[in-house]
Amino acid sequence: MHNASSAERTVTVRVDAQDPSGAGVIHTFGKKILVTGLIVGEKVALHIKNPQDTYPEAEIKKIVEPSPHRVEPKCPVFGRCGGCSLQMLAYPEQLALKKRVVKAALQKTLEDRSVLVRPTLGMKDPWLYRNKVQYPVGRDGKFPVIGFYAPVSYRIVSNRGCPIQHPEADLLKTVLLSHMKKHRISPYDEREGEGLVRTLMTRKGFATGEITLILVLNGGSMPAMEEFVEAARAAVPALTGIVVNQNTKKSRVILSRENRVVWGTPILTDKLLGHTFELSPNSFYQVNHTQAEVLYRTALELAAIGPGDTVFDLYSGAGTLTVPAAKQAKEVWGIELSSEATADAQRNAKRNGIENVHFVAGDVVKEVARLIDKKKISPDVIILDPPRAGCDKSLLLMLAGARPKRIVYVSCDPQTLARDLGILELHGYRVAEVQPVDLFPHTGHIEAVALLEPMTRKATAEKKPGHEARAGKDKNR
Repeated sequence: MHNASSAERTVTVRVDAQDPSGAGVIHTFGKKILVTGLIVGEKVALHIKNPQDTYPEAEIKKIVEPSPHRVEPKCPVFGRCGGCSLQMLAYPEQLALKKRVVKAALQKTLEDRSVLVRPTLGMKDPWLYRNKVQYPVGRDGKFPVIGFYAPVSYRIVSNRGCPIQHPEADLLKTVLLSHMKKHRISPYDEREGEGLVRTLMTRKGFATGEITLILVLNGGSMPAMEEFVEAARAAVPALTGIVVNQNTKKSRVILSRENRVVWGTPILTDKLLGHTFELSPNSFYQVNHTQAEVLYRTALELAAIGPGDTVFDLYSGAGTLTVPAAKQAKEVWGIELSSEATADAQRNAKRNGIENVHFVAGDVVKEVARLIDKKKISPDVIILDPPRAGCDKSLLLMLAGARPKRIVYVSCDPQTLARDLGILELHGYRVAEVQPVDLFPHTGHIEAVALLEPMTRKATAEKKPGHEARAGKDKNR
């Protein structure tokens, strides 16, 4: 730690650790400060702005001793854009970091033993992988600007040639920017809740090449819409649909439920694991096609579904995991809160000739209780892929009480994964292994698949006192 007086603003320090988000952790002026673009072990000169603040800002002046894992970021706005935080770290070391983050989260919760965490499954080519791009639209002085938010800010950083997203997004961004300038169309102001154009969203089917453009407006339409459609189609011939999503609420939620087709079809078609899927604008779909196949293949391998098995697929979305699971099972129940995603799932099952699936739209906790208690359905295998907040504790207790042969938990947050696995271990299930999968190269986001199997002797709360209370704190979903 640097012991300089608070009057000093430029310090030379070592980076103590790598935060799970990817930022470097330094300690100076009695504060813990996170700095994007730094790697653990590096010696750096930093300019500390307002060191008396609770969370001071730090600007990198010079990297005195760089890490051997440091590489030159591909993105020209790296550090200013809040998208990628790990581009300065060599990709093999990113994978190693993500394994360490998962392992540390599990060890914190499952204190009595070490869980097998396998090496992170990465990409051969970790660039241009994002099939969905959500560009916020704002103002830079008098002119509209389209790009990504700066870290912890409403300020939009303009960019060109983002190295992790599909390239057609850039072309459509240029078309929209030109159209807004020509027709003096106002961008949305997050603080005031005024202005028309909020977000430019694009989705691409990597297996089919199809592209959907979704224009999020603070209103029903945009001036000279026909001209915009013509320009967008000319710039990107693979475009299959243009949709206006009308979102007039003053919130950070990007999409409302109100979609209007301006041209073409709102449905995007893509293929995963040899199956064809149709996706509505609001349906969840993994943003990395290549790694989604790795993730789902891993989940199915760990689930080891047999031809006589009844399977629950919870938080089933558009059925992208339910459909391939059904090929191996006796029957599958897919439960999903979104009625739109459930309608997609039913259509996808039919399109792929799958008849042994039942899709239910509703609250996952209530619907699982109904299937187990009222319909007396006993699942042999349970697959769950919850949102970032993880699972409600009551759901985990129901799943453990159903005594399936295997539970496969697909997670996008190591902290909530560890919390939920701790609850399941207290109620008779042991974590056999965890497989991290890198769906978001160059960012701090981590996906992981955990396999749980029944313990030979039932675990009790006395085994790890205090864990259940701590694990059950976060009941928000």
